[in-house]
Amino acid sequence: MSIKASTIDAFVGYSQFNHVEEFRDHVTLWMVDYKNHFTRNEQIALQRLILFAEKVPGVCNAKIGTMLKSIYEERGELGMISRSSFKRMLQKAIKFGIITVYETVRKNGSQFSNLYVFNRYPY
Repeated sequence: MSIKASTIDAFVGYSQFNHVEEFRDHVTLWMVDYKNHFTRNEQIALQRLILFAEKVPGVCNAKIGTMLKSIYEERGELGMISRSSFKRMLQKAIKFGIITVYETVRKNGSQFSNLYVFNRYPY
């Protein structure tokens, strides 16, 4: 399913959480079960995605390159994470049910950044 590209505020309806604390609680539960399935670099990438998903709890539409750049700016050489590592992390997170990914498209129909929606932990 493709969604029209927009600012993050336009995607509030995709959030499954009422506030950031609730989002963080569910992420913690997911990590208890699945953290060991991610490599060190994938864990760093996932934590950055989680951080970017706090403005609208559980929803992020940042570009992968933007998130990788912010990791590098914060961690320097220790934060060198490849785009491939980030994509492997996404594939694992999708497989485990942690996130759902939607494609967004520009007005002209070309693909834009994805919309990453964190799912609630199934109790």
